[in-house]
Amino acid sequence: MRTVLTILFVIISLEIFSDERPNILVIMADDMSLRINALGDRIAVTPNLDELVEKGTSFMNAFTTAGVCACSRSALLTGKNQISIGSMHMRTSSGGSVPYLAVPEAHIKAFPEILRKHGYFTFTNDKLDYQFSGVFPGSGPFTIWNSEKEKFGWRNRKNSDPFFGMINLSITHESGIFRGLMNSLDTEAIKLVQQTKQMFYETPVKPEDVIVPPFLPNTYEVRKDIARTYNNIYILDIEVKEIIEQLRNDNILDQTIIIFTSDHGDGLPRYKRELFDTGINVPFLVLVPEKFSTWYKPHEKIYDLVSFLDIAPTVLDLAGIPIPSYMDGKSIFGKEKNEYIFAARDRLDNFKGKTRAVRNKEYKLIKNYSLGIVGAQKLSFRENLMSMKELRKMYENNELNEIQKLWMELIPELQLYDLNKDPYEINNLAYDPNYIEVAKSLENILEEWIERNDFYGELEEDDLIEVFWPGNSQPRTAQPLHSISDGFLYLKNKKDSVNASIGFSYDGNNWEVYSDPIKIRKNRKIYIKAVRYGWKESETKIVSLVNTGQDIL
Repeated sequence: MRTVLTILFVIISLEIFSDERPNILVIMADDMSLRINALGDRIAVTPNLDELVEKGTSFMNAFTTAGVCACSRSALLTGKNQISIGSMHMRTSSGGSVPYLAVPEAHIKAFPEILRKHGYFTFTNDKLDYQFSGVFPGSGPFTIWNSEKEKFGWRNRKNSDPFFGMINLSITHESGIFRGLMNSLDTEAIKLVQQTKQMFYETPVKPEDVIVPPFLPNTYEVRKDIARTYNNIYILDIEVKEIIEQLRNDNILDQTIIIFTSDHGDGLPRYKRELFDTGINVPFLVLVPEKFSTWYKPHEKIYDLVSFLDIAPTVLDLAGIPIPSYMDGKSIFGKEKNEYIFAARDRLDNFKGKTRAVRNKEYKLIKNYSLGIVGAQKLSFRENLMSMKELRKMYENNELNEIQKLWMELIPELQLYDLNKDPYEINNLAYDPNYIEVAKSLENILEEWIERNDFYGELEEDDLIEVFWPGNSQPRTAQPLHSISDGFLYLKNKKDSVNASIGFSYDGNNWEVYSDPIKIRKNRKIYIKAVRYGWKESETKIVSLVNTGQDIL
């Protein structure tokens, strides 16, 4: 009875308040830490992000679930930590015996698909990269986005339905720091694309302007990479301005909630891929138009712990849509707050390395389950950084100090950091007698979290692939069943594809997500197909829409 009442309430609410539902736009930077002037980094040249800070709410303790993009994005889209859906190895397309895709439990859906079922138009641009998709548009479940190619995708709407969009900005990606000779032709091409973009912009931050963190050597090459990071953020800031101006020109800025964040920390050595705050602490700015006064909090900085797992439930909350019980996060606008955040690192390229982290506002504990690995694994892509080359050369010549050597050497089983006294996470307190109780308490909390969430963590990756794709072969989703009755078309899944997502189309190209019976348009055809995330789509079935009352389920 409660379920029925909830559904009726949602339907009535959508009908009554449909014109009042906000548009929601996530602007997603690649590889960016909190280098925003208005958030305290006085070197950053970010006037447009500063304006978002001034007019919006800044969540200062926001953390991704991984220090690398595909794993982090899979958690963002589903509201599930990557270790609980088998998407923790970076990337699924480059590890194990065969390239594969993660296969979340069939009832777990990307939150934009949930938004679509509730009348939202959804779009993204240029990049997917969810582990149950490939990197590029067209490589993922067709039910998640209405449009995957347009930067200002809201313009593809056919009516005034509210939209949810995620605009990906890649200028701040690690590859935008690359200089000199690359170690592969593919990487050389990526570098040239980034450098072509950079040619049209100033470089307001010079190498002599930057502050070098104590874990990196204070050399010209390191300073130059840090300066380039700032200058890429300067370009991104201009791109943010262009997005906001387009919203204003289209007369929808005052109807659109804007969230700005990044998929993980800077693309510098000991930042990206790591579970230190340099790798997982990201900007999280929320600008809510004044008309939505419930959430309107201008120029406020909030220090609550926020996880990337909270983005899905937050967006659904803003849209007035019930949050699925399987999601691990919580709305940042709710009363319940996070006491801890968790993060994980697993295979990178062909290097194994299982580590897990738990953090509260005072301490972070990192536990290494792959003893014998070093922090600075020789990852092919990262080795193109001049600052990484500098680190290697200086380490081999014994020119690094003791702090700078730490990341280059074996990772201990436990690392504990006092984040208020040691924000760079240099002084490991895990084996200090004065901190034994703190370390033990956090380790117990971490192990309890792993017990609840790490469903696939004990499996070797080849065994994981066998679970997802038996016989190293991608399963195909079964065609959905259909019936026609009382002027409506009803669709459902076969038993071997229960909870797969079903779509329909009137032209075979533009697909909608099926949620309710479809009113028949007589003498027309309708195309139907289904997909389970990580599996092949079903074959498309063409149904002739004739109101015969025929039932063929």
